[in-house]
Amino acid sequence: MLEAERLSRRFRNGRGVGPVDLTIRAGEVVALLGPNGSGKTTLLRCLATRSTPQAGLVRWFRDSDPTRARRQIGVVFDHTAHADELSARANLAFFAASKRADGEQSAPLLLEAELLEVADEPVSSYSYGMRRRLLLAEALAGEPRLLLLDEPTLGLDVAGKRWLTRALNERSSFGLTACLSTNDTEFVEQVATRVCFLVEGQVVHDAPVRELLASLGGAREIRVKSKSVLPLEAMRAVLGVEQAVATEEGALVLAGPREGLLADLLATLRELDSTLLDLSVREPGLADCFLRITGQSLNA
Repeated sequence: MLEAERLSRRFRNGRGVGPVDLTIRAGEVVALLGPNGSGKTTLLRCLATRSTPQAGLVRWFRDSDPTRARRQIGVVFDHTAHADELSARANLAFFAASKRADGEQSAPLLLEAELLEVADEPVSSYSYGMRRRLLLAEALAGEPRLLLLDEPTLGLDVAGKRWLTRALNERSSFGLTACLSTNDTEFVEQVATRVCFLVEGQVVHDAPVRELLASLGGAREIRVKSKSVLPLEAMRAVLGVEQAVATEEGALVLAGPREGLLADLLATLRELDSTLLDLSVREPGLADCFLRITGQSLNA
């Protein structure tokens, strides 16, 4: 569905992307993850025909003509694509027509995006969150074969994220292909089949999401806050604890998924009950995978 060979686009400051090789097959949802400035958006703009690579080649549906490709691609970037003076219904009709689809069949998509009640009002009256949902609906209008989305969850509330997750999962099961640029790892874990880690414009790792999450082995991150100095050696001796290090607020514990581990850890800290402030447990995810593989934080 989408191929990039030795694609490169760099700016005078050295930032940008490339050379990159990337192949995305039908039905795949591929997420691009990387810290700010890693080249995610530049790569996506080249794939979306918005920017021209300085070197390399892009093929859409085995065709290197960007003009023909545009009729089969739905895109979302951070700028507004619709006409604010028109209604959502009119905007969707326009985007469907641009893909040579029936623009009169917008009602189901408006209902899906929770915009049906305001479908005939001018977009200028919409809230920011409603405009973001409309941008995504416009990308889906006309049933494109390929979706290219930059920061798709930006500005979405919980309900909006739930809709987008469902929309991508349902459509990918019928062959829709998508490439997303985002650091919303929770969303990526719910929709993506593959992840590409980008560092300084290079794809340094490309793997299925399930494989990456399985590599974590079910380890958990436990943060303990306390007014007193915590007994790190005793905490490390608890069966299942892999590491315990001091933090400014208390301690950070990395532990395996052993049943009863939390109870044993609390028993070790029982003499400090009056000084304990908080204990929180977090299951690791793709951000932890990125840090382990690249040595960098996604929030860098």
